[in-house]
Amino acid sequence: MVSNGVVRGVVFYIKDHAHNQLPEEVFWLMKEFRLMVNKTIRTGNRCGLTSRNALCKAVYKGLREEHDLYSQYIPSVCEVAGAILKNYRKRLRKGMKTKAPYATRLNLKCENQTYQLDRKTGVIRLPIRAGKHVMLELEVSDYHRRYLGDEKLALGAMTITPKKIVIAFRKTDIKPFVPETVISLDTNERSLDGVLVANDDEPVAIRLDTSDMPVLQERHHERRRRLQKKKAHDRRMKKRLCGREGKREHDRIEDRLYKVAKRIVSIAKARKSAIVLEDLTGLRHKGWSKTLNRRLSSWPRRRLHEIILHMARWEGVPVIFVDPWNTSNDCPICRRHNANSRMDSMFRCECGWECDEHLNASLNIFLKAVASSEAVARAVQGRPDASWHDLMMSPYDLFGGARTEQSI
Repeated sequence: MVSNGVVRGVVFYIKDHAHNQLPEEVFWLMKEFRLMVNKTIRTGNRCGLTSRNALCKAVYKGLREEHDLYSQYIPSVCEVAGAILKNYRKRLRKGMKTKAPYATRLNLKCENQTYQLDRKTGVIRLPIRAGKHVMLELEVSDYHRRYLGDEKLALGAMTITPKKIVIAFRKTDIKPFVPETVISLDTNERSLDGVLVANDDEPVAIRLDTSDMPVLQERHHERRRRLQKKKAHDRRMKKRLCGREGKREHDRIEDRLYKVAKRIVSIAKARKSAIVLEDLTGLRHKGWSKTLNRRLSSWPRRRLHEIILHMARWEGVPVIFVDPWNTSNDCPICRRHNANSRMDSMFRCECGWECDEHLNASLNIFLKAVASSEAVARAVQGRPDASWHDLMMSPYDLFGGARTEQSI
């Protein structure tokens, strides 16, 4: 897998401004940008246009005449408007009730050709029109200097909001390393279980506890339900309070997902491992109960896999997805299908194999990766056998502590 580039957004804040407030010129620029976006949305909705190029051809001349701004902002305006229009068309295709779209929030998007950034001092030169620009000085920490000081990272688009500035850095020509070991992971609602397999070492069981995430989601869900009942008479306040509660839940879950993903990718990078994940798309089913579908919808499995994939691509770690079918019900030793073999969270087979059910699934995921990927097959020649039995009985918790057996 060879990537053409990976983009990572880095958040900056304004230096030496009261409460990190932007200069008035930038607020005016964001208001003009929002006005141009809404004009473009109306034109695109009227003419049936959604692509950036088509919108540029339709509105470029008019926006240049009506707004005295640097013309390089217009392609960014069309890109933002095109994204809003595509989401609107998608909702219409699904039969969802929706109003005509328009932009409400203040923001400004600039391509890398629009602004100039001094990577040593963190000063941005932002043009407004010919002969007029505004200077923004950013707060630069050691974390920011890791990106600003790396000349191999190219600057991408910059997005300005009233509270922060996000600059995209692009890493190009990333070639994933040839794996020497394999980490196969079974993604569950309350844990991420796996096994690290190497040719010259005994396999290592892995467990990352994520049981607090469903608890947090249920807690915030109950809070929103209470707010909806309490503020049923005030729709505006109900929407505001529920939105605030939703943001708190989102931020807390995202923080935990990033910690889990960072831990997995750091281990894979240190051990030269390929990461093997299950392809869990399409888990919801019309025949299942409403409660089960709600559980599956709130389970952030896709988001966790997205974060792992993005971090792995940034570090050059290869990632492989396999079919999860029957990974929990097959025996990795004799390959016998045991549909009802799990009791007390243990998998038991007629051949004598006994293992934690989640680690058993991770072993089957490992076998599927060996069968489907030549790189994994070359990296690891071993197969699960009876000698792995004791190693699979007590998983190592990467966050909670160590066990007496070998750990990573």
